Amino acid sequence: MSRTRPLSPDQQSGKAAFKALVKSFGGQEAAASETGVRQQKISDMGLPNVEESPTLDLIDRLEDRTVGLPGWPHVTGWLCRRRGGVFVPLPQDEDDADGMMRTLAELAGELGDVSRAISDAVSADSEGGRDITRAEALSALAELDGLDRTSAQLRLKLTAKLGGNP
Repeated sequence: MSRTRPLSPDQQSGKAAFKALVKSFGGQEAAASETGVRQQKISDMGLPNVEESPTLDLIDRLEDRTVGLPGWPHVTGWLCRRRGGVFVPLPQDEDDADGMMRTLAELAGELGDVSRAISDAVSADSEGGRDITRAEALSALAELDGLDRTSAQLRLKLTAKLGGNP
C-alpha cells in the first residue's frame, strides 16, 4: 500500500509552510531531537503528497522557538492567510509604552470584526442576499460599538500624552 496520494493545493501549501518552519528551526533532525517526534514522521509532515499532518502542539513548540526568524510564524501565518487575514502579534508588555501598541492591535482587530460583519451581510449568500437585513445591521452596529470603545481607549491614552489638552 502506498503512503502517498494527491493532496489539494491548500493542503500542499500548508505542508510547505510546515516544511519552512522545520527548516527555520534547524532542520528535521533538530526538530526531531527537540520534540521526540521521529525524523521520518517530520519529513512526511512536510511532503506535499503524504497525508501525515503535524499536531497543533508540534507546530506551537516549533513556532515558539523560531520567533523573530524570517517567515515566522510559518504555519500560523498560513492559517491566517487562508482565512483572509494576517497575523499581527500583540506587543509584549516591556515593549509597549502605556499599553498603546496593545490598544492599537485591539483596534485593528475590532476593525476586522466590523469589516467581516459588513462583508458577510452584503454577500450574495447571506440571509438577505446583497440587501442587509435588520439582524445583520444590528450585528454590524454591535461590532462598531466595540470599535468605538477601543478607539476611545486609544484617544484617552493619546490625550493623556498631551496633558489632557488636545
